[in-house]
Amino acid sequence: MDLKSGIIKINGEIFAPGYTFEDFQRSTFFEGQDAVRIIRLNDTVKIGGNNFITSLFFRNKILYMLSMMCVDIDIPFSEEIKRKQFHDAILAKNGLSPETFFDWGNIKSVYDPKGNVSSINIIYKKSMLLTSPPPICSCLLYTSDAAD
Repeated sequence: MDLKSGIIKINGEIFAPGYTFEDFQRSTFFEGQDAVRIIRLNDTVKIGGNNFITSLFFRNKILYMLSMMCVDIDIPFSEEIKRKQFHDAILAKNGLSPETFFDWGNIKSVYDPKGNVSSINIIYKKSMLLTSPPPICSCLLYTSDAAD
């Protein structure tokens, strides 16, 4: 993953801020899913030497979050919190804390006690979800000569 840009490559597909559901429909992962429900990739994916179950979350057809659960360790259901600790260690190995912020969004290791599930979430900022830059007002480009 490129931490500077928020780009992550999974099995040849590039996910980044501004990735759209239309981009997903053109990917090898698309199997008729819709942009409303959580999309779980069918196959386990390898990222940085670890194997993950990965899910995509779209908001208004733009990728909001990738949620990844490492399956390299076998943890009993009653001890799921240990997977969060394992995720924390994966992040630490890559120089990250359990929650690290970037210009494009953040990465965090979470444990949801209600669902008894742990994951590493890559969350893109709403402001980074623009597919094109906002228009520039031409009046801001005008400069006056201070000698006048």
